[in-house]
Amino acid sequence: MSKTIGDFNYNGIPMFNVGFSDFYTFIESINSGKRLLSKNIQRDDLREYFKGSRNNNFGVCYEGVMIDMRNNKKK
Repeated sequence: MSKTIGDFNYNGIPMFNVGFSDFYTFIESINSGKRLLSKNIQRDDLREYFKGSRNNNFGVCYEGVMIDMRNNKKK
């Protein structure tokens, strides 16, 4: 059995169920165009995945609202 990254996969990318504060952090980063810092992510496994990823090949989900982060480039 392989270790699953995130809570579930959607269209081949790992999705992480997050709380409101993490969801808000991602939304603000997208809307303002500012860089997302790993220290601002509260969920530990998502923070580690974000730090280790070379691209934003993941998504976040909050109460059924999903954001695909692949279109948001790391700066």
